[in-house]
Amino acid sequence: MLAAGIVMAGCSNTDVIEQNQASLIENQKNEYKANYVAKYGQPAADQSWDFATLPGAANTRAAKTRAGETMTCDRINVYPQHFNKYVKTDRDQIKSMVASAEVKPWNPYLAVELFPSLGHGDTDGDKHFELAVCYNGEHTDVFGGIKLNRDSWADKGSGSTSNLPHNSGRYIDTKDLATAENVYWAAYSYNSNKSEAEGHLADYKLEYYKEIVVNGRTYWCFDCAGKGDYSNLICMVVDADPMPIEKRYMVEDLGAKDDFDFNDIVFDVKQAQDGTQKCVIRAMGGTLDFTLQIGNTTWTKSVEGVANGFNVKTMYNTQGTIVWDKVLAEFPVTGWDFNANNISVKVKTMISDDVIIEIPFPKQGEIPMIIAFRTFCDWQSERESLPKDWWVIPGDEEEE
Repeated sequence: MLAAGIVMAGCSNTDVIEQNQASLIENQKNEYKANYVAKYGQPAADQSWDFATLPGAANTRAAKTRAGETMTCDRINVYPQHFNKYVKTDRDQIKSMVASAEVKPWNPYLAVELFPSLGHGDTDGDKHFELAVCYNGEHTDVFGGIKLNRDSWADKGSGSTSNLPHNSGRYIDTKDLATAENVYWAAYSYNSNKSEAEGHLADYKLEYYKEIVVNGRTYWCFDCAGKGDYSNLICMVVDADPMPIEKRYMVEDLGAKDDFDFNDIVFDVKQAQDGTQKCVIRAMGGTLDFTLQIGNTTWTKSVEGVANGFNVKTMYNTQGTIVWDKVLAEFPVTGWDFNANNISVKVKTMISDDVIIEIPFPKQGEIPMIIAFRTFCDWQSERESLPKDWWVIPGDEEEE
């Protein structure tokens, strides 16, 4: 009887410990969630935290001409702070290079992501600039009326008087139109009467453009006023066809529950054309031990990380001068699903190594501890929270 009592007591103590651990984990998560809502507000029930979903996978607006001929023009959210930073870094060089850049013939059958970055107003007065895809007598706007003042520059830098009125880009896929009739892109301008301009789109057929590469980033330059000024509309180009299968995950590990820099772990997962997959860890801004689970593969900071010279308590590539393409660790993975986001992180808390918090990729409407972006999006510096509107995608009515 005494032995049985000891066994029962042991089971009871184990249950109590597990209950206490579960309670501690829940309290940690609840504190983080409350702080998040206080800073950013309660997310909408349908808010997704994956901003890297392959264009066309959801919410596709496809216009059909005849069987087998489609085009796609999907909105893409931009990570505002860093996109602005890119343009501010590059704009002076772009302005100095555009006039002498080589004129290239335009291919209307392509898949590409375009982000309006700079624009130069017409010398004849304030005008709206547009890009459109035309086929079989119909047209689809790529960008709505971007209004620019007479002979002045506008860009995506900060300041209400200097911004292009767009906070998002477009993924455009016109490859399937290669066999359609009367297919062309139009780059055109108008004063106030858009419908009159659209009635003559064939007169604004886009046949040439310029390409500029600055600091490793590619920009395409379009002449919308028909005067040979390819600075009217300049767009950053990302992932021209073929589209890569890759995604950047940014993680908060709950080390600090009022910290929303999402740089405790930053890693890219990429799938090559032959189907092989790999993970590249770019930053580790946390001081807690963690294990990544990516598909069927795991990587632990205190095991594989220590074996490669990392210290669990040390932060890497989130302070001082950040190297955005730095490879802290690279390893093969299997079983990763781009659309399912079958990744998670297990973190040993500051309370105890025995209290481990598992952080899966968040469902729609949940408070996020992991977010996903395209791999051209940079992470925050240490203790620099994401801007308050980082997840907002403007409606069409906000872009005129």
